[in-house]
Parts: sequence; C-alpha cells; structure tokens
Amino acid sequence: MALIVEFDGEWDPKSKREIEDAVRKCIGAPPEDEKWTVSIAAGFSQSYCEVQVMTPNQTRTRLFFEDPARLANAITDWIKSYPLR
Repeated sequence: MALIVEFDGEWDPKSKREIEDAVRKCIGAPPEDEKWTVSIAAGFSQSYCEVQVMTPNQTRTRLFFEDPARLANAITDWIKSYPLR
C-alpha cells in the first residue's frame, strides 16, 4: 500500500523535507498489501522529538535529542540498526 510519514508539532519546511526524504529513502516501499507509518512528533520547543515506526508486524519508538539539522541522519541510522520486517 504505502509508506506514510506524519509530522506533529512545529517543523521548519527544510528540516521536515530532509527528514521525510531520508526516511523514505532508508525504508523504501513496504510490501504491496501493507501500510507502514512513521510518526514524528516535535517535543517542547523542538528540544526533542519522538519517532514511531509502525508496520503490521512491529512498532518501534525512540526519543531523539538531536538538533533538527542532524535529525534526518540520526533517524536513518536508527532504522538501519534495526531493519524493518
């Protein structure tokens, strides 16, 4: 079906685009009959964000305390460390 990337909170357009592009490139396309969702929520004054990856077989969540400019790399490193199934 699709890979859906959702953002919650205030994000500057550049960071949002970089994060979404990096996540899509890292994860790729899910199997045809599945819907995978990546939710990215900004915390207090963007001092942290919570990333949740949901597939039919698993859900993973992690808090990141990265600067928004480095967040795309941090998220993709985390996803690559624990590949999705």
